[in-house]
Amino acid sequence: MSNITTALSGLQNTSLAIDTVSNNIANANTVGYKSGEYVFATQFVTSSNSSSTPATGQGTQNSGIRRPMTQGAITNSANPLDLAISGTGMFRLLQGSGSAETIDPSAVYYSRNGQFGVDKGGYIVNQNGMYLTGYQPTVDGEEITDDLIKNNGLLRMPDNNLPGNATAKSVLSAMLDSTSTAFTKQTNVAFDPTQSTYNNKTTQTVFDSSGNSHTLEVFYRRITDSTLSIKSDTAGYTYSPGTSSSANSLGTSLVTLHRDSVLRVNTAPIASALSTTTNTSSATLSLNAAPSNAGSAVSVAYKKVFINGIDSGTTVTSAGYVSPSVTLSSAITVPAGAAVTFFDGDNSFTRTAGALTSVSSFTSSTAGTGSSFSDVAVGDKLFNGTVDTGVTVTSKTEATAGTYTFFLSAPVSMLSTETAITFKHPLAMTLVTPDATEIPVIGASNKKDSKELLTTTTSNVEVYASIDGKFYDYIDNTTFSNRKSSPEVLGNGYNAVAKVSFMGGQNIDSIATDAMTGVSIFKTATTLTSRLSNQAGGSTDLVFELDLSGTQLHAGAFQMMKSIQNGEAVARLTNVTIDNEGHVIGVYGSGKQKLIGQVALVSFQNEGALTPVGKNAFAASLESGTEQDGNGVSVGRAGIGEMGEIRSQALESSNVDLANELVRLMILQRTYSANSQSLKAIDQVLRDTLQMVS
Repeated sequence: MSNITTALSGLQNTSLAIDTVSNNIANANTVGYKSGEYVFATQFVTSSNSSSTPATGQGTQNSGIRRPMTQGAITNSANPLDLAISGTGMFRLLQGSGSAETIDPSAVYYSRNGQFGVDKGGYIVNQNGMYLTGYQPTVDGEEITDDLIKNNGLLRMPDNNLPGNATAKSVLSAMLDSTSTAFTKQTNVAFDPTQSTYNNKTTQTVFDSSGNSHTLEVFYRRITDSTLSIKSDTAGYTYSPGTSSSANSLGTSLVTLHRDSVLRVNTAPIASALSTTTNTSSATLSLNAAPSNAGSAVSVAYKKVFINGIDSGTTVTSAGYVSPSVTLSSAITVPAGAAVTFFDGDNSFTRTAGALTSVSSFTSSTAGTGSSFSDVAVGDKLFNGTVDTGVTVTSKTEATAGTYTFFLSAPVSMLSTETAITFKHPLAMTLVTPDATEIPVIGASNKKDSKELLTTTTSNVEVYASIDGKFYDYIDNTTFSNRKSSPEVLGNGYNAVAKVSFMGGQNIDSIATDAMTGVSIFKTATTLTSRLSNQAGGSTDLVFELDLSGTQLHAGAFQMMKSIQNGEAVARLTNVTIDNEGHVIGVYGSGKQKLIGQVALVSFQNEGALTPVGKNAFAASLESGTEQDGNGVSVGRAGIGEMGEIRSQALESSNVDLANELVRLMILQRTYSANSQSLKAIDQVLRDTLQMVS
């Protein structure tokens, strides 16, 4: 009877194989469907006696359905939520009972079918109501976290409307024209927005807490230049920030430029000498040749000595040329081969009279012993001992031969009797910061940590502002700023909301930056406060910071380099996009984008072992591995590692090859017919046998 079961197994398994092919053909248009291939296996009965001849085969049996997970063709779709995976990976789905609250987080399914839509709760689901999962966004929707647990990983569409929020910060970075007219004290022209009494103006739209828009107008007005003192100190080059500045670092009160900044001397040397060939530590410096200027020997008495462009800290007290040498105020060491140059130097004397206070002039004949002062000139800097007073000579008169009176730019206090008074000739220099900012300065020395004051000219700009036509700090208005300052030229009741100072074209508050973060140590900012009427007859307060730190002053046409603020009107959702990495992004009419998540993909090393459960979905099996055991399974993001990319508005077609399936169906039909002939032959043999017996 075994030959009957053999033929019957052929019929049964061929019939099942035909079912498999028929199912493939039926699902040729099913998105993401993976065709199955019926696997036949032979059956043998082996005798327990090893010497017996092999038994005749017992027919065929089913060894399973092999399902190659090959990539199907990707076709375009009109639905923005339709997704296709180009490469490895499967969508991760959770099953619910009509609402997100009924989700079973342990019931995870997988699919290559990317036909997604939105349910009544706003969640992204497939056509069978299974929920698409992914990585969750931060609260503000600015970034994606690594969280697949929050909200069970469900991806939800963004809100149709985003509420407006008030402007808290406005940043305006303008490049002002350094060649434009300056409204100085001498011109005596006050600010008036209705007249041409300002250089430039810009506007910006800001928002209150209800999302209502308001117009901010900012006016720039160039005023009189001023002098800024920069002290060469141990930490670097230090100066006071602008009047409208505030520190970004706690405990900071002064701006300090890095000590690695370079002071380049621009003043032409009065005389120069050839380099020395030997070192010296005496007060006499021997030279190869007499100092000369344009080839002619000249005196360098009272000149400062520079070695390789750096102030040596000593001066020449006398010079002789029979044997070229100079006598120095103190001994120095000159390296062999160094270049020695001479610049205008010092003229000093010691007072022997009693202490003086708040003196505005000195008369050399009553001052005591010292050097000749015939070389002291207008602009020379005054030192009290070794302390730079910051005071300069404004004029000089000679009452009698060799007796001079020097008038000073400001009164200076002499703190003791017998104080050494020194006049130092100024040098034109450039302070070059490590970031290549060049600041023209005047000083007596380019030595680091000289404790001397360098002076530079700063260009100043007053800033005025209005909101909806109402000027801040205008007379007794309810619109005001915390940096209110009186204008340089009084009149008309307008007050500036900030004052910006520039040197080398850069805002003095923005030049020094933190070495770790690169952020400016100071910022030029003012807080503007407004009380504005609303449509219901009430009022609303608008308080925000106006940051002017990025403002610059160069020769060139006025232009706005940055104009941003963080307030928003009510925004309406206009589009939802999904990029190649699976980021689901809501795009609003205001231009704002909000992340709502990132589609998660799951990769199986043994995809063929996944169990089909219908509805275009698969479940994990022991052979495929599960997310819990982590064997052969990885959950990740599209486009990273082994995961493929995601294509939006696209679908992956079935991988069924109809031509192959039809050929396979023809072969199976013939096989079925042949097996039926075997069964018919066996039946005929049985009939003949029964007739013979009867």
